[in-house]
Amino acid sequence: MQNRYPTRTPKRLRKPLFIIGAVVLAIAALVAILEVTNTTHLFHSGPVAVSGNAETKGEGTDSNAKNSDSSSGLTKTNNDEPGDNKSGGGGSSTVTLLAPSGDFVSNHHPNLSGNPAPNTISSVCTTTPGATCQISFTKDGVTKTLPRQITDRGGSTYWNNWKLQDIGLTAGDWQVQASAALNSKTSTAGDALQLVIAE
Repeated sequence: MQNRYPTRTPKRLRKPLFIIGAVVLAIAALVAILEVTNTTHLFHSGPVAVSGNAETKGEGTDSNAKNSDSSSGLTKTNNDEPGDNKSGGGGSSTVTLLAPSGDFVSNHHPNLSGNPAPNTISSVCTTTPGATCQISFTKDGVTKTLPRQITDRGGSTYWNNWKLQDIGLTAGDWQVQASAALNSKTSTAGDALQLVIAE
């Protein structure tokens, strides 16, 4: 004979279900708070930050900016294509160009031989979304550069695991500088530490 009354959740299952529900609500509340405070950008594009002293006049954006350099093996590693920029960084002349920031080099003491320190480095440049960014290395009047890349919607561009030899860096102390360009503006920032390359 079938039971005509609806079955109820056993008492021993109610507590775990309540805990799971509370955890889900807590996570949802945390994500909502992070989104509202612009800490994360999961459900909306990040704001274009404004900096009062970051912009300087210069030569402007290179319309033929390279996203890859087939001779060295360096490739563009942005998540977004330049045309996919939905935060308005590249098209408006009223957007303020932010001074470049980020880990311009991930290791300031590499070895050309790869031993004891590796000879590969990763680099990040963060500025206004849609701007081009380039990282340069200067020693004794000689300058070597990573390929120019366009920043993604978050304002960052990445060069992952490139070798010192890819751009012709030699042993010695190199000054590191990042340059950003957007429309008719350029802005530069230097790394506080030198890139000290050992044999």
